[in-house]
Amino acid sequence: MTAQELIEILKTYPADLRVVVNGYETGYDDLESTSVRLEKIALNAGKEDYEGGHESARFAKKPNCKVVEALVLPRKSF
Repeated sequence: MTAQELIEILKTYPADLRVVVNGYETGYDDLESTSVRLEKIALNAGKEDYEGGHESARFAKKPNCKVVEALVLPRKSF
């Protein structure tokens, strides 16, 4: 998803609607807006079903992954 695609989706909802991300195992967490950042990620680098599909390019274990810059929206930790 690109930033423009996200903007277009968000425009269809009320501006005061809460936005959350999936929790670590279950439930939902708030976004940590102060930690939003750009990061280089390796696409399709996750190997295990419990890992995300992509991972930080700094830690990519899978060789020859395509690396792109992405906007990371982290969840708030407790």
